[in-house]
Amino acid sequence: MLLLLATLLGPPRPPQTSVELRVTSVDDGAAKLLEQALVQGLGARLLEDGYRVVPAGRAAGVRVWVHLEATGATIETRGATQQTATVPAGDPALVSLEIQQLTTALVDEVQPSLAEPEPAVAIEVTGATADPELRERLQRGLLGRGFALTRRPGADDRRLCVAVAESGEARVHVVAGGSSCTEDGSAVQVPAGDTAARGRELLLAGAAAALGAVVPEPVPWQGSPGPKLAPESPRAWRTPPPDESLESVERNAPALTIAVHGGLLARTGGPVDGLVGLGMRLGRRRGLGGAIDCIVVPSRAEHLRVVEAAPTLAIDWRIGVGGSGVVALGLLAGVHLHHFAQTGGARQTRVGASAGATVRVGWLGRRGALLFAGLRAGWSGGRWVHAYDTEVSWRRAGLVLGLELGAGWDIALRRGGRR
Repeated sequence: MLLLLATLLGPPRPPQTSVELRVTSVDDGAAKLLEQALVQGLGARLLEDGYRVVPAGRAAGVRVWVHLEATGATIETRGATQQTATVPAGDPALVSLEIQQLTTALVDEVQPSLAEPEPAVAIEVTGATADPELRERLQRGLLGRGFALTRRPGADDRRLCVAVAESGEARVHVVAGGSSCTEDGSAVQVPAGDTAARGRELLLAGAAAALGAVVPEPVPWQGSPGPKLAPESPRAWRTPPPDESLESVERNAPALTIAVHGGLLARTGGPVDGLVGLGMRLGRRRGLGGAIDCIVVPSRAEHLRVVEAAPTLAIDWRIGVGGSGVVALGLLAGVHLHHFAQTGGARQTRVGASAGATVRVGWLGRRGALLFAGLRAGWSGGRWVHAYDTEVSWRRAGLVLGLELGAGWDIALRRGGRR
């Protein structure tokens, strides 16, 4: 008898994993539209897959954050472990579908943190043939009003019963999670609105009022009691302000920087010369990086033309200042090529050593635009002297001090897979 009863009831259901869902986007029209669609579609997808979806800021076994940009989306799922993936931009419908599939897959892979369960609401809608999306709209609205949602209610949960008539009027009542939606004399009558949108607003307000009378007030999340996680990633679990630069969201992401600069170079024993330069840097937007840099310094004297070049390798450390500011401290070393040509005379290239340090202050703007100013100091080349008609016509020594102004572009190196 017991065996037969166990067979009929089936194996006990495992506890539902609670998921906190956040969807944010940059201030971009296409990203904003996709954000609105994902909040509704992704929440419904998680519920269909058996998860319990809780409002942002509540205790949850897994925290999901989807951030949308013009160039694609970043998905982070975090519990006792963490998973990350990116989705490149493309057709909005295909991108939305890929984000939904990838998010549920990542939630499956993450080991949930310990989280105190809270009562949730299961929505049952009947008669809403004129508005097939009513359930999803109610789910989104109730989630925004602080109610946790589930498709598999337990004894401590509630079932919201919504019966919509052909006229647009609705009856709303709440029963225990284990009960079925039967006619209830205490049901609230919700009138039809002048428009479909107004009708949904009235229905949502009536549903929230009915639930508010029986669902306990949730306790705000004060921190996870589960295993301690690594420090918060730079992609903080928050909604970035609209005017916050993209780099504040991915301030530690790897990037390739290409920059040009120009300025003045002063050396002991001679006048100030102009310089131009080109550099490429690979490293963290805020953090350690390596660079290849070359400056060219042309100059002239009587019957003499000099072109000097100093290709160097450098390492630097970028320090973030505010949302978009950076200060870069660097060390460089390389060679100094001193090429000269005398009118009607000798042409030669001499080689010396070059080493020094740089300090740059920059602004790293939206989409990676970079402006900077800096100083370089050190030793480059050595003591070079040229004479014409027994008189010294050109002289420079090795101690250098340079002023630079430049512009460039940070190209984010996006990760195409999971971490």
